[in-house]
Amino acid sequence: MVTTGSLQADEWALLVKPSFTDHKMRRPIEGSQRTILSVFRIVDGDIHPLTREEKKSIHMTFLQIREEALRTASQVFKRMTPSIVRNKKQVIQFAKIESDDPLTSACVLAPEFAESFRSTLGPDLLVAIPTQNQVLIFSKQDDVHLRIAEKIIDAYLSSNYPVSREIFALENGKLRSLGVLE
Repeated sequence: MVTTGSLQADEWALLVKPSFTDHKMRRPIEGSQRTILSVFRIVDGDIHPLTREEKKSIHMTFLQIREEALRTASQVFKRMTPSIVRNKKQVIQFAKIESDDPLTSACVLAPEFAESFRSTLGPDLLVAIPTQNQVLIFSKQDDVHLRIAEKIIDAYLSSNYPVSREIFALENGKLRSLGVLE
């Protein structure tokens, strides 16, 4: 159980998690072998992974839970402050979201997420989520993610809460794995 100080009501969240975690209520991410979406319930500010027993008693379909979780993702995203990383010539390289909030990885599922980066990174986005507290957003038209792959891998390996070494395409609000960074 983890506590978040900002969400207090009974809410749902889909968090991007490594597949080695023992979460019973999970959904695959297209193309991924190492990363999943896990269903969490937020009760009185505490975050709990949903168990199968709880799932049986709530009488909600995954689509209903997902709809609620997308609202939570929007709330989380509104609290985030993305920063833009530029090279020495001041050309935008990527955007970064870092937060102590344990729900940070959920923000990529917010319906408005991609649109908010359209003017700086373009319409087609790639996303890296090396830790539960860090999201990196790239333009699909560039290979910046490959140039900083070592930093992404290092963040994953050194984290107490690693998520993934994969790069994901963000398409219509859904993640699709493009492969593992080596």
